[in-house]
Amino acid sequence: MRKVLIIQARTNSSRLPNKVLLELTEGINVIQHMYNRVKRCKNIDDIIIATTSNPEDTKLYNYCINNKIKCYRGSENNVVERYYQTALISNADIIIRCTGDCPLVDPQQLDNFISFAENKKYLETNYIGKSNIAGFPDGFDMELFSFKLLEKAYYGADTDYYKEHVASYIRKVILQEKYDKYTIPLSKEYPNIDFNSLHLSIDTPGDYRLVKNIFENIYDNNNFTYLDVLDYLNTNPDVMKLQENKNENLGAKLYIEAKKIIPGGTQLLSKRPEMFLPDQWPSYYQKANGIEITTLDGVKMKDFCYMAVGACILGYADPDVNNAVQQSVSRGNISTLNCPSEVELTKLLLELHPWADMARYTRASGEACNMAVRIGRAASGKDKIAFCGYHGWHDWYLSTNHNDDSTLDNHLIKGLSPSGVPKALKNTAFPFNYNRFEELLKITDNHDIGCIIMEPQRSDPPKDNFLQKIRNLCDDKGIILILDEVSAAFRLNTGGLHLKLGIEPDLAVFGKSLGNGYASAAVIGRKKYMEAAQGSFISSTFFTEDIGFTSAIAMIKKHKKLNVGKHIEDMGLFFQSELRKIADKVDIKLSISGLPCFSAFIFDYENGLAIKTLYVQKMLERNILAKNAFYLSYTHKKEDVLFYLKNIEEVFAELKVLIDNNNIEDKLKGPLAHTGFQRLA
Repeated sequence: MRKVLIIQARTNSSRLPNKVLLELTEGINVIQHMYNRVKRCKNIDDIIIATTSNPEDTKLYNYCINNKIKCYRGSENNVVERYYQTALISNADIIIRCTGDCPLVDPQQLDNFISFAENKKYLETNYIGKSNIAGFPDGFDMELFSFKLLEKAYYGADTDYYKEHVASYIRKVILQEKYDKYTIPLSKEYPNIDFNSLHLSIDTPGDYRLVKNIFENIYDNNNFTYLDVLDYLNTNPDVMKLQENKNENLGAKLYIEAKKIIPGGTQLLSKRPEMFLPDQWPSYYQKANGIEITTLDGVKMKDFCYMAVGACILGYADPDVNNAVQQSVSRGNISTLNCPSEVELTKLLLELHPWADMARYTRASGEACNMAVRIGRAASGKDKIAFCGYHGWHDWYLSTNHNDDSTLDNHLIKGLSPSGVPKALKNTAFPFNYNRFEELLKITDNHDIGCIIMEPQRSDPPKDNFLQKIRNLCDDKGIILILDEVSAAFRLNTGGLHLKLGIEPDLAVFGKSLGNGYASAAVIGRKKYMEAAQGSFISSTFFTEDIGFTSAIAMIKKHKKLNVGKHIEDMGLFFQSELRKIADKVDIKLSISGLPCFSAFIFDYENGLAIKTLYVQKMLERNILAKNAFYLSYTHKKEDVLFYLKNIEEVFAELKVLIDNNNIEDKLKGPLAHTGFQRLA
């Protein structure tokens, strides 16, 4: 039986870039120390580094080759495949797995581990993992499995999770958690070590400081054991403080750099850290799954905030949508010919909306609103527009603030500047407020309006037959009615919210949730209006790209099958009801508004903005991403909502004491959050 130790390593870690090439002792880096240590093993026939084909890992590959360390490059995301190919070229019968960020791994224990496995006669179903005892720390990890088991995993792993985590398919699917465990023994007590929190693999700058200190103090030509490590830490407990404050807020530091080279700091105003918690917001992520986001510091946080500003209605990294997209990428997402998926998606959308006959596509929601307005103007032959709500960043919309520089202030975002928008567009777009039909009548009486674009509902429900009055007005005056469903669609039903509200538009716009995080947006409408798109030049290479269509098809099918809208509505109504109870119980002044799918609340105090900022700060301290707004997704289950409500009640109680004692501002660790568009210094 040929036993091969495969060390999994890469350099592009977000939390600590190039960590395996960082120096631990003078002139010797992490991966070299680890290699030197495991070379001491007597029960291993070969050692090979398994890194990725990502260009960033070329430096690691070159280092290995230049230092006569065997190295294989393979798939970055399919780690099972990388291990399988590495095992093949190594002629391995038995694989021992370690990771390159664990340079403290004990060669003596590795030998004991392999001997333990040999006593099991290397059965074909053999898998052995290190069993933690009393919270024994990460950093001494080891796994052993046969090539035959790895081969079964290679052919059987069918999800991102199983492909990314090498032995998970073996443990959970093939062996169904029935396998041997090896326990690393502790020879004595270590009263000064909290094993439940000790972490000795290198994932963060704090981890690196700690492990570097250990090497600097007990290094003896790599001839030390895990017991020597524990003795050192037990004798010098203050050393473990090097690992404290693991959340160094690398995201906030990166944002400082970003503001120097990216105008506005980010690509989306709603994602600016200043809109949440200036100077403290984690700003960037390295991984997102379900409702959980992992920051650059490796801190896992639950998202009870924006869920990608409403884009991920099924949750982050939905496996079914991702699987469909991966297939699209594998077959080639774009070519000289068109994607049949755009026809399939069109049929799906028209089936959901029987009033519509045709569809056109973009990749961004604001772009789709712009397309709809272009089609509306072309079909009506009129330039002037009336609108209600927020519809994106394009010239036609921002030109309204040439009429009056605060005209858009009542339409979601305050302070938007029309800088760069031609002044010739002044008095071509006119806003009206939701549920104020008389404002719209005044506009249509004084201007020759060609189309009206509006959200079917954002917060308050339509009153006094508001939507039907607008439909009748459009019919009487020959005005094209466009419903902007970018935010509302698929939240409470499968399709546009207008279906639930009983109103038929002439055109409707979809985006955000349509592709569950992938760029996908659509304009659907009646044939007599949509055909005007042929008379106006509307065309873009990436309007034809397949991922947008494929992701939308997968999202719609899953949404319909699981009745996602019903789940979100139920959870939203429950959340709003319980939030009101908590506010009453704690006696905190709160105004709650919004559709059940997107709840918003305001602290009704003169210093409400300061209270909101402190609320965000306190939630962040609990590893919760929160704001005074909550986009629900399908992955927010009742236990998640209850978890958030419990934390809300506790934070509200803390805020109430501070409000009563006029201490809110004293507890803020940074500036107040922004409320709208502001130039950044």
